This record gives sequence, C-alpha cells and structure tokens, in this order.
Amino acid sequence: MTETEYAALGLQAPPARNDPPGAPRDVASLIERAAKMSPDSEALNDGASSYTFRTLAHAVTAATALLDAGGVRTGDRVAASLGNESNLVIAFFAAMRLGAIWVGINKILPLDDKKFILNHSGAKLFITDSSLKPQIDTLVDAVPTLEAVWYLDAADLDGGWASAMANPSTPSAPSPEIDPYAPAVIMYTSGTTGVPKGVVHSQHNMIVIPAATFAHGLLQPDARRGSCLPLTITNLMILGPVSAFMVAKPFYFGVSPKLDALIDWCHQTRVESISIVPTMVYDLLQLDRDLPDGLVFGSGGAPLPEVIREAFFKRFGYHIKTSYGLTEAPTVVAHPGEDVAPEGASGRALPHLEVTIRNADGDIVPTGEVGEVCFAATQSGPWANVYTPPLGYWREADKTAALLRGGVVHTGDHGSLDAEGWLSIADRSSELILRGGSNVYPAEIERVLHMHDDVADCAVVGKPDLRMGMLTVACIQPARPDLDVDALKAGLQALCAEKLVRYKMPDEWRFMESFPRNAMGKVVKPKLREIVLAQD
Repeated sequence: MTETEYAALGLQAPPARNDPPGAPRDVASLIERAAKMSPDSEALNDGASSYTFRTLAHAVTAATALLDAGGVRTGDRVAASLGNESNLVIAFFAAMRLGAIWVGINKILPLDDKKFILNHSGAKLFITDSSLKPQIDTLVDAVPTLEAVWYLDAADLDGGWASAMANPSTPSAPSPEIDPYAPAVIMYTSGTTGVPKGVVHSQHNMIVIPAATFAHGLLQPDARRGSCLPLTITNLMILGPVSAFMVAKPFYFGVSPKLDALIDWCHQTRVESISIVPTMVYDLLQLDRDLPDGLVFGSGGAPLPEVIREAFFKRFGYHIKTSYGLTEAPTVVAHPGEDVAPEGASGRALPHLEVTIRNADGDIVPTGEVGEVCFAATQSGPWANVYTPPLGYWREADKTAALLRGGVVHTGDHGSLDAEGWLSIADRSSELILRGGSNVYPAEIERVLHMHDDVADCAVVGKPDLRMGMLTVACIQPARPDLDVDALKAGLQALCAEKLVRYKMPDEWRFMESFPRNAMGKVVKPKLREIVLAQD
C-alpha cells in the first residue's frame, strides 16, 4: 500500500518495514508452516471438534476457498460474532490468507453496538450463528455494505460452511500476495465519547507480539495454551492461537469462565498457560480447590490489588503475572518477566519497545514523575525499529494523528517510570472505569441515561472495589424535586438493560439535587467522586 492509500482510510503508513528476527512475516502463512513442522500434532480443540495441524490446514484452505467464492477479496472486511469455537479460528486464518480485514464482534454486545461496528467498518460478510438471527434480521437492512450473513450452525444459511468443514477436501484456494504491513484487523474499543473507535493493526503487528515475547523469554513458547475469554477480542486471538501456532503448539478453548468447571478442564487438558481477569483471581481465592501442576495463570485487563497478589502467592506458591497493555499496542506493553513487580508496578517495557513518560507538550519528564505513558519501537539491538505502531483509527484521520503525534503512541493513560524501568500506572485515563477487567467509559452510559425524560443531568464515576477493581456509580439529578426516585431508578435500570451490555450497567445509584460544577458549568468529576466515597 502507498501512503496515499493509507491516508484514504484515515491511517498512517508504518514508519519502518523490518521483519521480526527468526519469525514468519505474516499471520497468513502460520497454519501451513505449522503443518509442515508438526503435521500430526494436535492443533485446535474446542471440546466438540479436534484438529491436527494437517487437518486444520485443510479446513483453513476449504474456508479460504469458501470466502473467495463468496466474493471476499483483499481489503474487504469480514466480521464475525461467534462463541469460542474452532470455526472462529478457522475463519480468522482464512481471512488472513486472503488479505481481508478481520472485525471481531463480541456476541454479548447490544444490537446498536453491532450495527455501529458493521456500518463503520463497512463489513461485506458477517459470520455468526443462529442465536443472533433475531438481532441480525433487525439490522441487516441498515448496513448497506453487507452482502451476506452466514449462520454457521444452520446448514441452509451458512454459505456452504458445514459441508466444507465436514469434508475439507478442497485441493487449493487462492493465496494472494500478502502485504504484512497493510490493514489486517479492526479492533473496536470504546472511546471517551462513548462511540467505539476502530483500532487498525497489520499482520506484522500481530506477529511481532509472540515473536518478541518468545525470543526474550517472557512467554513460554512450549506451553499448552488455552482461553476461556472470548476470542472475538482480537488481542486474545493474538495471545492464543496466533502465538501457539507460531511454534506449532496446540490451542484449547476453555469450557467455561466459571472457575470450578475451568479448573476441572485445566486438569483434563493439561493446559499450562491461561489468562484470567482480576475478578476471577479474587473468586479463585474463595474456592477450596487445588490447581494442576504446571498451570500458570496470568492476569490482565485491569490492575490487580497488591493484597490479592500476595494472597495468591501464599495460597498457590507463585506470583501471578500482571501486565500493562491496550488495544492500541496491540496486547502487552509492559510485563514483569521472571521478576516480581514492586508494589503498584505493572512491569517493564517489552524489549522490542521503548516506554517514555511525557508531559502535555510531548517532552519526556524526569524519572519518577507522572505523565502520559507513550511507547515506540526500540532503537537499538536486533529488534531496532521492528515494532510498528497501530496504523491508526479506521477512517478517523484526526484521531489517528493525535494517537501517533511525535512519532510515539499516546496511550492517554498516566503513569511513571522508576530508575529500574518499572512502569506504574497512576490512572488509565481520567474517565475510564476498569470494572472486572472490562473497559467502561462513563460517556457511553451517560448517553443512555440522558434518554430518560425525568433526568435533568447525570454523571458516571468509578469507586474502588476489592473484587471488581472498580464499581460503576451513576449519579442522577432528577428533572423535578417531587419525582419518586425509586420509580426513576427502576426506569433507568430497565433502559440500561435494553441499551447496554450487562457489565456496563451501573452497580450503584446516587440521586442528588445538584452536582459540583466549574465556572463553565461542567461537572467536576474528581469532586463528585469525593462525594460518592464520602457517602459510603
């Protein structure tokens, strides 16, 4: 792609094009490569189906031929909303082989979010299952780019998928030349305005993560990997199947995020590496269960309180690994490696990255001072300028320019670095609420609350919670003093249940006559948080 072609999509061309040392150039070739390395080794298992690398290569080839027959070409957007099943992984790698752009959509997202993502991405094909058919029937006419919807569990509505997977004997499929630096995935993340932004990454970006972490010994390349978290979140696709298949190791779908079932499954499958969110770490400590030998849990998505980390160590004998990462990276930016992170620290910069802390003018601040966390490719050693930043936000050139200004990635998060390079996060942007490992942006909830006629104003803030990390508190200023607040609360809860995914619904409610405001009439949220905490 040329710089003009990137710019037409609201993106910026990568500043360098250096392949990762000792690793493949792209995601598209991983399956065939693994099939040559270990054809008869187990590759993928979702409990209902199992593949060796040889049979997985046949399935991906059949799926690639199917997508091609359906009119999918390089640069077309293929959206998918499936549960954790082998078909999801097969479709992803087929899309990569065609040079298409993958758009993962979490099944639990509400209808309006799915419609926005399909429209904003310009999806051509939507791959899902019949459990979402009532939703899709209501939105399909509102997505003009959408040419087909495949329901993979309904043979008459799956575009031929079921028969192709039952007998994946297609001898060949198109293999267009892959540009590893072209757009390959759009990863939607909620923005502070409440409108999702589409972070764009290349196949190169996705390859660099496992290549660098394996090369530097930060993730065990030989580990049996699994996940109970949804792989429609592309970060998890990278840390799961992409990482496993790079070294021809198997990947397993967990039966459930419910801990009793998950632990039983880990015993049965002998999974050695699996990530969970901090709420699951807390719940695990409440169970009287032993863990399988060799199993290493990692925790991500939100900070893990020090008291929980220490309790985990005393109970299970090893320090659960935490890290700092974000969709824009993608995945991990800082990790403790084999060391134990100091209290409050997330980790050190991965060796292919350079993390800096900057002030509002973009200047690097002294060690120990708090500023915005920024990062870029390291400038020395064999990994110099191998990392490429995100290509930007899909069709949003101004936001792309802000994200990548000054030649570094601006996270919007605030933190500090100590003299030994440990990164500590002060806050994950001023508005973001990290609840149970999920990002909750107040503006998104406030937008829904404002729909109610009896709400004069509203503001959403977070409060600390040992189990969830943070809880979401909705502060409401009723439109009239004589309103029945119990009835208003019930109406708002019903509205939120209709418009928001469950984890974004407020945990607590406060009804107030007025809010603290500045001279411009804007709600002063730090003061509002103080009021909320003082009421407890």
